[in-house]
Amino acid sequence: MSAPRIGVAVIGVGAMGEQHATNAALHVPGATLVAVFDADRAAATRVAADLGAEPCASLEALVSRDDVQVVVIATPSRFHADHAVVSLAAGKDTLLEKPMAHSLADCDRIVAAAERAKARLQIGFMRRYDPAYAEAKRLITSGAFGEPLLFRAVHRDREATPTSVEAGVRALMFESAIHDFDLSRFLLGDDIATVSTTVAVLSQGPDAQGRVPTAALNTVIYRRGALAGIETYWGAQYAYDVRTEVICAAGTVMIGQQQRTRLDVYVEGHARHDLFTDWRERFRDAYRAELTDFVGGATDRRPPAVTGADGRAAVAAALAGIAAHASGRAERVPA
Repeated sequence: MSAPRIGVAVIGVGAMGEQHATNAALHVPGATLVAVFDADRAAATRVAADLGAEPCASLEALVSRDDVQVVVIATPSRFHADHAVVSLAAGKDTLLEKPMAHSLADCDRIVAAAERAKARLQIGFMRRYDPAYAEAKRLITSGAFGEPLLFRAVHRDREATPTSVEAGVRALMFESAIHDFDLSRFLLGDDIATVSTTVAVLSQGPDAQGRVPTAALNTVIYRRGALAGIETYWGAQYAYDVRTEVICAAGTVMIGQQQRTRLDVYVEGHARHDLFTDWRERFRDAYRAELTDFVGGATDRRPPAVTGADGRAAVAAALAGIAAHASGRAERVPA
């Protein structure tokens, strides 16, 4: 007799949530998409109809369902803490998209809710599941290349994300740079000590003053002395471009083959490469592997791969980056 399928529900079905819902419905062995909820009722109804699930009228209605064992939260990040606490308090294993929250107090509130309910909590840093990043971690951990000394990262989105001037720096830190704060901890096996941040409005126009920041450079120092340079840029236009380099004492690991295929086309005067257009293409397999692993753990109750402590550490680094931009100096990562 086959094992019963794990019921999955998704809270928030914008672009990210719809991706998770599609994976649960079609691409995760042992899972079945049961229900979705979104404040936009029309979006929830559409996604549910497309994927054979039920749209719920409220968050509470979704988490009260007995046929839901795993909840994925992909709402706007300002709601993450409240939504995660509701899901965890109901005893649901919860995969919470990054950033975990916008404050360390909220991170602690989420972790406490998971501990009280004995529910599994994982933070959605899907890049750890990408095959290239996973192999890089294995190689670095093996010690074959010696001690990791320098981490360099590029995260470039094609489009600039609409936001206010006031929210621009926070958005760069919480929505994009936070991936590399987490990846650097993951690959180096060390915690972040200080962050320095320089932010700019990169524009082709003649008057960039007062406009929303679109780029950030973070200089990061780790507790054992390693150094990192982390670039975040919204509006690159040419492609969705994510690359990482880890320089070790006796070798270097580079992640970030950006071509969708191995095809290069050369014509007079230029070459063309088939590049990724967005995160859905680049990390499609990583998202599927992430949810497959988390759903599988709902049965055997194994610890999550990306813990609440990991999510909290990344939020702490993002907060240090925001503070460093405001102060103009390196800021220690808060405990």
